[in-house]
Amino acid sequence: MKLLKSILLVSVLAISSVSAFADSVTNLSVGPLPTSLSYGNSFAAATTGTTFFDAYYFTIPNGSANSVTSSINLDSILGLTNLKARLYAGNVNDTTNSVTSIIENWGTTANFSPSVGITTVVLNPISLLAGSYTLQIKGTVAGQSGGSYAGVLNIASPVPEPESYAMLIAGLGVIGATAKRRIIKQA
Repeated sequence: MKLLKSILLVSVLAISSVSAFADSVTNLSVGPLPTSLSYGNSFAAATTGTTFFDAYYFTIPNGSANSVTSSINLDSILGLTNLKARLYAGNVNDTTNSVTSIIENWGTTANFSPSVGITTVVLNPISLLAGSYTLQIKGTVAGQSGGSYAGVLNIASPVPEPESYAMLIAGLGVIGATAKRRIIKQA
């Protein structure tokens, strides 16, 4: 019986010592627009082979945003694989978020220089209304010395669009003034 308890205790300790990744949740503070918010994470060599899932929460008063997440993979020494990013409306801590709140689902991955090993994940430029958003980054630590990623979320002030009728009246006024000027020149 003591042997069984010892084996059970050793098994529990072995299972609990396996590397587990807690999801990282970071609140990015948005100041006056336009602004750029940096985000990123790095992983130690002991985490090689594990999957990470990081969330970056931010709230904007208004504006438009786009995101670029970059990873530099240095062959098998330091790198990440399966790097992906997505953006959805709402707070990561809000349990009401569902698949329907996704704005951009797992952005495009591009490897611009296979000889250097640079992989970039890009979310298309997206106009965002005032509100709360969560940027999620996931991937697998693949390098012998761990891995890292970094990115920038650019938030710009919205460009006010003039009213249609005001533009129409201004355009007609310019055309009328030009026509009157020509008539006066000819006289």
